[in-house]
Amino acid sequence: MTISHNEKALKDKWYEVVSIREAQTDTGTMYYLMDEKLNFIPLIKEYLDMIQARAKRAVSPNTIRTYCYNLWYFIVYLEIKELDILGLDGKPDVLINFKLWLKNPYRFYENVEILDYEYIGDDLKVSTVNAIVDRVSSLFLWLKASGRIKDNPVVYRNVTVTNAMRDKDMLAHTRRSRIVQKNTLKSKVPQVIPKTIEQKDFKKYLESVNLLRDKIILLILKEGGVRSGELLGIKLEDIDYGEQGIYIRFRPDNENGSRAKAGYGRDRFVHLPSDLMVLIDRYISSDWVYSDPVTDFLFVVVNSNTPVDNGKPMKKSTLTSVVNYYNKKTEIKLNTHKLRHTHVTELAREYISKGEPINWKYIQERVGHKDVATTMQIYAHLNAEDHKKEYQRMSEYREEKRKEREDGRK
Repeated sequence: MTISHNEKALKDKWYEVVSIREAQTDTGTMYYLMDEKLNFIPLIKEYLDMIQARAKRAVSPNTIRTYCYNLWYFIVYLEIKELDILGLDGKPDVLINFKLWLKNPYRFYENVEILDYEYIGDDLKVSTVNAIVDRVSSLFLWLKASGRIKDNPVVYRNVTVTNAMRDKDMLAHTRRSRIVQKNTLKSKVPQVIPKTIEQKDFKKYLESVNLLRDKIILLILKEGGVRSGELLGIKLEDIDYGEQGIYIRFRPDNENGSRAKAGYGRDRFVHLPSDLMVLIDRYISSDWVYSDPVTDFLFVVVNSNTPVDNGKPMKKSTLTSVVNYYNKKTEIKLNTHKLRHTHVTELAREYISKGEPINWKYIQERVGHKDVATTMQIYAHLNAEDHKKEYQRMSEYREEKRKEREDGRK
């Protein structure tokens, strides 16, 4: 169903009343919320500046932009209800109503009949609602700590740490208290296994790609398991043909806004298939050179309808547009993170196919996770066939041991 101009304008008008704007500061790129007169929303600006000032290292501009997106909903809600941030001092009921407003997909309409098909809902995932609640809660913790309010409207409750909670906490053994505070506004997130792409679908997808640059991008994402920000931050100096791979390096000031998530001191090397390295070399000596690059980033704009853009480093928006274009062309839904999920899953399957224990530590370090629990719990998704193979392997192992014991008794 397509959204009509009037329906789209109803939500978009709030992006005019409260907008997310990029700003250049002494510390680099920042994002802020501004009103329709392009004035900073004071407390939000102070809060975001505090986050940047308190951080040991500069916070990624993309992270700040995400914070702005989360706080945007809150400020819009206050505008609709004609409320003030400091006016919520000690009023948890207002935040409860805000949470209910977030959960209502028709929140931007007035007097809506849900069954009216002309209305387009704006559904938010549970994880997104929780992220918004988290950011608003952080804002009020700061307001309370800085003496702007007396009573925090966010209600927390003490919860005894269970064994299941400790199992998920890799640092549980370092914590003495068995009590943690839980935000009562947050919802339990249903466990959803992130999707992967089947090999036959990826092959079909790849065959539809015209540009060599785009083929290489898709292959690096799938065969290297790198994040999109890491991919866009690759420079020519990061390519090592001798070692057959690429270095993922943290740089805080990339002109295209890309940034490796790992941070300082956590650079890593990712080995790639030799035929992919050949394609990278071919791309550099053809499309990359012909684009007359103004930068040493590996992935630059090529064959643009706006010639002046050729040679400039690719941005996240360009990468998203490229993927969306091929999604429509192939009718296969794909995104950069799905390829990362696929990479980890395929690595785990390789171990199972060879009848070996999965080396989670290697996979963790390859994809740049802080701890192995993230890799094991979130990123590896084995299907029924994988479980069947592993069960058969274990059954055969037990049968061999049983026969060995019987032979030993003879």
